[in-house]
Amino acid sequence: MTLMTPVSAPHPIASSRGAQRGDSLRGVYFYELHEADDELAIGITLAHDEAFAPSEFLAMVETARSRVIETFTEETLIEAIAAELEREHDFAAAVDARLVAAVGVASEEGETRLLVHEGVGAHAADEGEEEDPDLAIAEALLSGREPIGLRTAVVDLEKNESLDS
Repeated sequence: MTLMTPVSAPHPIASSRGAQRGDSLRGVYFYELHEADDELAIGITLAHDEAFAPSEFLAMVETARSRVIETFTEETLIEAIAAELEREHDFAAAVDARLVAAVGVASEEGETRLLVHEGVGAHAADEGEEEDPDLAIAEALLSGREPIGLRTAVVDLEKNESLDS
């Protein structure tokens, strides 16, 4: 798991030089969890009203990981760790289910618009829809879990002689 040092967004009234790494935004500090696979850009941002040293945050993450690694039901390990950090240390995870609004910003006038997002209740329309097994397998593989229900097809192939010309 890659660990990032606490960072925050600049305060709206910050000086022109901007915020420095680890500066607080109105008493809120930000931390990140990332999947171990460096090729994937999967991460979760956590917020807390207390500044923790990077080594202290790492220790909390390692403890949370050891608690959830064998039993988590979330889609990814980092989601399970984030949930554990919320329960044990009062972090707030910025996850899709809590997203209130998403806006696509465009450089062209009139093209900036609200985006469809997967916030609270977004999956209500999916109730009763059949889950795509290939998608479930891919998500399991990407999250580092063993996929359930792999399918194998064995077929006999005949050589088409007319294609040899």
